[in-house]
Amino acid sequence: MANGMESPEWTHDEWLDAWTIHVGKAYRCDQCNTLIMVTKGGVGTLEPICCGEPMKPVEQPDRIADQ
Repeated sequence: MANGMESPEWTHDEWLDAWTIHVGKAYRCDQCNTLIMVTKGGVGTLEPICCGEPMKPVEQPDRIADQ
């Protein structure tokens, strides 16, 4: 094909590479300590809000949940 792709359909790996929302990504609210985790990935924008403020991404959600 002219665009360099071998087929018009994307492979599973190509879809995963294109995703901007990744499974396992976690966010925490600084005010109430609510913790959320992405359970289904996809393409788009995720800007979680809690207590009227943006939630902050966390690197190791398992350790925060244990606290």
